[in-house]
Amino acid sequence: MKTHSDCLSCYLRQALQVAKICSDRAADHRAVVDAIDALLPDIDLQQTPPANAIRIYGRIAAVTGCPDPYRQIKRQSNAEARHLLPLIREEVRRSAVPLVAAVRFAIAGNSIDYGAFAAVDAEAAFARCRSAVLAVDHLDLLLDRICRLQNGSRVLYLADNCGEIVYDQLVLECLQERGLDLTVAVRGGPIINDASLEDALECGLDRYARLISSGVACPGTSLAHCSDELLDHFDRADLVISKGQGNFETLSEVHRDIFFLLMVKCRVAACHLADLTGIDQRLLPGEGEMVVYYSPQHEL
Repeated sequence: MKTHSDCLSCYLRQALQVAKICSDRAADHRAVVDAIDALLPDIDLQQTPPANAIRIYGRIAAVTGCPDPYRQIKRQSNAEARHLLPLIREEVRRSAVPLVAAVRFAIAGNSIDYGAFAAVDAEAAFARCRSAVLAVDHLDLLLDRICRLQNGSRVLYLADNCGEIVYDQLVLECLQERGLDLTVAVRGGPIINDASLEDALECGLDRYARLISSGVACPGTSLAHCSDELLDHFDRADLVISKGQGNFETLSEVHRDIFFLLMVKCRVAACHLADLTGIDQRLLPGEGEMVVYYSPQHEL
C-alpha cells in the first residue's frame, strides 16, 4: 500500500502526540511538529506509510532525545493484558471452535494501537469481537489452511503491538497444539507501542515460538529494510499470519500467500482493502472493522 497525501497529516498528529508524552512545554511540542513538517515535502508517496515512518520517528527521537517514548505505556498495556488473559483463555477453551474464538480476540487486541489512537479501550473491543461481523471474512480459508498443515510445518506470525501480543498467545496456543513449528517476528527497535524482543520475552511468547526481530524499527514489515533472518523465515514459511494494520500496509502487495488479521483504523487503509477485495467501500469506512483477509493474488 502506497502512502497517501492524507497520511501526511497523520504523521503530524502522531508527532504532536509523541511530543506531549515527552514534554509538557509548548515550545518543545512546536519544535517536534516543525521538524516533521519540514520532512513532509520529501516523503516518498511510492513507499508504504510504515516505511516512511522509519524516518519520521527517527527525527522525532532526535528532536525529543527520547528514543522510546511509549516505553511505560507498552509495559502497562502488557500488564493489563496479562491480567485479563486467564479469563479470556478460559472463554476460548469453552467455545465451540477455540481457534475461531482465539482469532477474534487476537484481532480485537489490535485495537491497542497508539499510532492510530490517543486512547485505547481494549475491553470494549473484546465485547464487540464476540459477535461482530467481519468486514472481510476469509476465516474459513485460514482454518482450512491450518487444518491441512502437517505436523512440523513452519508458521511465521508477524506480531504488532504491545498488549496485543499477549492476546496473540491465544492463537499461538491453538497452533502449538497442532504440532506446528512457530516463529514470531517483532520489531527491531522502539517505534510507537509496537512490540520488541524485550516485550515478547516479558510476555512469555518464547513458550510458544522462537522469537526473531525484523531488524528495523518500523511499524510494519517493510521487507526492503528487514534482516536476512526475517526474510529467510518469510520465504520458507508454510503459512504467514500477519497481525495489524501496519503489517498489512507493508505487505498487502507482496507476492506470496499471507493471511492478514487486523482492525482497519483509517480511511486510506480501508479504501486500499476495498480495492483489493472488491467490497463496497461503505462496508469499510476505516472505523475499527475486523478483518481476516486472504487473496490468491499473493500465492507464489
